[in-house]
Amino acid sequence: MLPAKLYETLPYAYIAVGSAILLGINSWLAVVSGLLMVFAGAVIWVLRSDNRRSDIKGARNKYGGVLPFWFYEMLPFSYCIVAMLLFTGSDNMYFYPSAMIMLVVGMQLWLLRSSYRKHQRPVPVKTRPLRLRG
Repeated sequence: MLPAKLYETLPYAYIAVGSAILLGINSWLAVVSGLLMVFAGAVIWVLRSDNRRSDIKGARNKYGGVLPFWFYEMLPFSYCIVAMLLFTGSDNMYFYPSAMIMLVVGMQLWLLRSSYRKHQRPVPVKTRPLRLRG
């Protein structure tokens, strides 16, 4: 069993290592391995996030929209991956503003989703009935 601190940081480590590989090495094999690392980290993050949600599942479907679950959940990671590929794969400097906008939008979506999913259901307080209070 992994220690809790290591277990909690694994998806972020996968995403960081995959991003570093994507941004640092310019070979097709490195791009494929970087994409796989980022994808693995994203899938682990989505599965843990969905498992730890404390809202009611019916409410999720009510506000879920028309996008399929996996497409919706992978959207921030897709924005970031496309932005990194534009930064590294393009020699045209006119793509850089678009890549920066996509990176900012992807990071913003990811941070918003992680902040929305930290909510907890209120814990009911157990009190004694009034007739038994002394």
